[in-house]
Amino acid sequence: MDKSYSVLMSVYQKEHPEYLYAALKSMAGQSLKPLEIVLVCDGPLTKELDAVLEKTEFQDVLKVIRLVDNVGLGTALSKGLPECTCEWVARMDSDDIAASDRCEKQMAYLQAHPEVDVLSGTIEEFQGNAGTEREARDFVLSTKTVPWTQEEVSSYIKMRNPVNHPCVMFRKSKVLAAGGYQPCPLFEDYDLWVRMYQNGCRFANLPDTLLYMRVNDMHRRRGGISYLKPIFHFWTGMYRRQMLSFPQYIFVLLSRVLVSLLPNGMRKMIYDKKLRNHNCNER
Repeated sequence: MDKSYSVLMSVYQKEHPEYLYAALKSMAGQSLKPLEIVLVCDGPLTKELDAVLEKTEFQDVLKVIRLVDNVGLGTALSKGLPECTCEWVARMDSDDIAASDRCEKQMAYLQAHPEVDVLSGTIEEFQGNAGTEREARDFVLSTKTVPWTQEEVSSYIKMRNPVNHPCVMFRKSKVLAAGGYQPCPLFEDYDLWVRMYQNGCRFANLPDTLLYMRVNDMHRRRGGISYLKPIFHFWTGMYRRQMLSFPQYIFVLLSRVLVSLLPNGMRKMIYDKKLRNHNCNER
């Protein structure tokens, strides 16, 4: 099996330059180095962000795709994916820090399990301005695990996202065959996994920590009236795809709406205590 892979990223003008630098450095410096990092600029960037892209250390690996307007994550990734040279594509967000051996571990697993099409792993969530993997470890608040096997994914996917998107590696051809990334605000990746699952794709996740995810005030971005329309759109789509029974649809829709409308403090407590620290892989 060919061990070459592409990295797919997107960035927009509100990103912190130091976070983008840390993310790029963590992927360019992988123990198994990528063939390329395809970075989609989702609309015009600031001078500070452009300066990061011009750093000499990234020039041999960075492939920049510039979009005229800000089109959102799903559409930006859909523009970048065809530009990826390799069949295996590793996703990365512009403010996270990858474990140095993340992609080496993923490629080793995929070599040993050629039936797998989508592979992610455990994420450690941290808060603050850490710029390296070592620094991020000191500020870890919680761990986000996902089910390990296809059998577990089959039940889990009906109610929760079975893949940690920021550290996923997938087959480009299988993603494109399922329709690729599509505009589905806040659920771009979950929507893709459901379509791939219904196409017969195989999923797996590693118990290893593959990525340190920056979650500064994430709970504030996951609530409010503006969040209700995407919730309704996505979960109604799940019901129409026959992924959920009607009682399941009503339950998940009401619970998601309730969490979205809670005060920030209560919503943070639910994310921290119920959704993040709970280990779905207890044996």
